[in-house]
Amino acid sequence: MRIRRLPDHLVNKIAAGEVVERPASAAKELVENALDAAATLISVDLRDGGAALVRVTDDGVGMTADELPLALERHATSKLPSDADLDAIATLGFRGEALAAIAAVSRFTISSRTRDAAEGLRLVGEGGVIAHRLAVPAERGTSVEVRDLFFNTPARLKFLKSPATELGTTLRAITQLALAQPAVQFRVAHNGRAALTAPAAKDLRERAGAVWGWPIAQRLLRVDRTEHGLHVHGVAGPPDLTRGGRDDIVIVVNGRPVRDPALLQAALAAYRPLLARDRFPLVVVAIDMPAADVDANVHPTKAWVRFRHPRLVQEMLLAALRDALRTPDVVPTMSAAGGATWTATGPSAATDASALPADQHALFAETPAAYMPGRFGRVLGQVQDTFIVATTDDEVFFLDQHVVHERVLFERLESDLAVGAPPSQALLFPETVDLPPAARALLERWRPTLERLGFAFDSRPDGALVVSAMPALLKGDEPRRLLEAAVDELGGPKAEAPAMERALAFVA
Repeated sequence: MRIRRLPDHLVNKIAAGEVVERPASAAKELVENALDAAATLISVDLRDGGAALVRVTDDGVGMTADELPLALERHATSKLPSDADLDAIATLGFRGEALAAIAAVSRFTISSRTRDAAEGLRLVGEGGVIAHRLAVPAERGTSVEVRDLFFNTPARLKFLKSPATELGTTLRAITQLALAQPAVQFRVAHNGRAALTAPAAKDLRERAGAVWGWPIAQRLLRVDRTEHGLHVHGVAGPPDLTRGGRDDIVIVVNGRPVRDPALLQAALAAYRPLLARDRFPLVVVAIDMPAADVDANVHPTKAWVRFRHPRLVQEMLLAALRDALRTPDVVPTMSAAGGATWTATGPSAATDASALPADQHALFAETPAAYMPGRFGRVLGQVQDTFIVATTDDEVFFLDQHVVHERVLFERLESDLAVGAPPSQALLFPETVDLPPAARALLERWRPTLERLGFAFDSRPDGALVVSAMPALLKGDEPRRLLEAAVDELGGPKAEAPAMERALAFVA
């Protein structure tokens, strides 16, 4: 077989495989282009998770009639005027590949107008080939419409997940960019319904409030440290505000959300002594540094970066988060003589902790103990409303009473499911719950399973969820807490576990 030069359309398809993996990739690249165009308002419309439609409209500087066709060619860009600019990249995009790659695997429409132009230009085509060129009235800025992604690459199309899964991934990518650029207003809609509304914000806390909800944003700790030419700033959750996954750890470098395993580990190291296993903090931190000290030209997706002084960046992030966590009252302290209160169960009386240092052995030897049948022997007392202390002749047990309670609920719900559906309790006053866009998409995907367990909820036009019923066994619990627990469990890594078992785990 002879060596030959590949035709341009095939080259573009191959390049698209690196840049555009799924609808989220297309949305991310288009939003980055809008940000580089100095947009102050970015609107994103999605259909069927983005597989059927991704439309990104901005109010940026726009492109002239001569520039617009050129923007659809590979390695054509306005962002690198000279070779020297590659050593200090100041924009999110710079490779000149994204528009060409997206156009090569979709049916596309792109319209743009600059401030000084009397009219705009619209290009319509598919598979990277322009079919129509039209002069049209248009607002200043650019609109890119991508339909039927991968229509001409069946091998890539068959690997797309369900619309709900693709939507969650796309919303996660857009949300990270929204957190990275708080001064820009974002509007995202899916199938005509609002999925994310984030007004322009003055800082990361205000933007976090639009994404995660104000009750969470108000509890976030301020992160701010400047040293060695680096400025680390943002917000971080206290140790008791956690998630079941790492999606809400967002690290931004010079305005770009990045995936850097070393920085992620530095963030986790700051929390490691404070968090339970498999729990992760909420963190949004921006690291500002000289552009020459970071290289974004590592991968076509530009999600990974290299640092000139990686150790310094990691240590600065770790130190900044530790400073925030040292804020008074963040981590409760306990004096030796007067902190916890031990409360005995059964016929035994309560013993205040202030008496313990003088005679701690009394808890185990002299306190009358209730008898607990079975392997855990006699109940001696309760520690900090958390642990039950029990003993046999040769062993002492500390039982987490919350875990015990969860196990009881799990088995009762499992028993109810075996004979039908657990009874549902309608709420007297339906409760509105605001969750991040990706979390709402996840709950929609799991709606059939959740409804079988006894939940009932609807989506409002503004994206909020209205909970009208819950499992009767859990009456009195907070709908918000349960739905957040659902997102943690159902969005976690246990994909091999049966669906109902995962749902039962979070309910219990």
